[in-house]
Amino acid sequence: MKVGFIGFGEVSYRLSKILFDKGFDVLTSVEGRSIKTKELVGSIDYIKCLSNFEEVAKKSDILISANSPNSALAIALKYGSLTEGIFLDFNNISPDTSKSIANFLSDDHFVDSAIMGKVLSDEINIFLSGKLANKIANYFDSSSDIKLTVVSENIGDVSCLKVLRSMYTKGVSALLIETFETAKKLGLDESLWEILELTENNSFIDSSKSRINNSYKSSKRKYEELEEVLNFVSLVNDDEQDNMMVEVTRDKFRVLKNK
Repeated sequence: MKVGFIGFGEVSYRLSKILFDKGFDVLTSVEGRSIKTKELVGSIDYIKCLSNFEEVAKKSDILISANSPNSALAIALKYGSLTEGIFLDFNNISPDTSKSIANFLSDDHFVDSAIMGKVLSDEINIFLSGKLANKIANYFDSSSDIKLTVVSENIGDVSCLKVLRSMYTKGVSALLIETFETAKKLGLDESLWEILELTENNSFIDSSKSRINNSYKSSKRKYEELEEVLNFVSLVNDDEQDNMMVEVTRDKFRVLKNK
């Protein structure tokens, strides 16, 4: 069975290795991609690098999009329509975007999907919803390094969970960044780390520093994801005051991406 990736970053790299070890053929292309991506793909001997993404889509039994929220719909329309297999979108898109993709491809070709938790953890957790979710789960076959959870047959349910998770994690990241930006100006950041580790847990310092570093590194993508989050919660919550934290978090990441 052939699995194709549209976009090849950290998520695709980690997942492709697991799939290859399970006996899948892994396809992608570096057409129009960055030098960094070309070097990464070129360094992996098990990947079949095709001349363009149209070819990847047509040859894949399962086609996975792992790019950015802003390009997710366009990629689904352009390449998802070319595959005769099943299209999965691992981007942090809104439920409305997921439903738009399903309306175009039909739920006979699209599964709402997301990796929840850390990509580099020992076990990757993938959540699925849609008519073909159980079929995908059977293809991948859960093991010690990958766990699949079928939420429902409804396209959009996994995207809802993805958005809600994003609200929480990015809000915590924004608060951590602002707290320690202030503490550093006062020369109290090291003492504050010690105090908060006493308040929280023994792994707080390492996990929080990793969260902060990742937020700076991926601030542009996270800002785009927060735009999707805000669009979604604005439809759910009639009162704008119920969306205050999301708006502030988005604005914080707008500042970070421009630094």
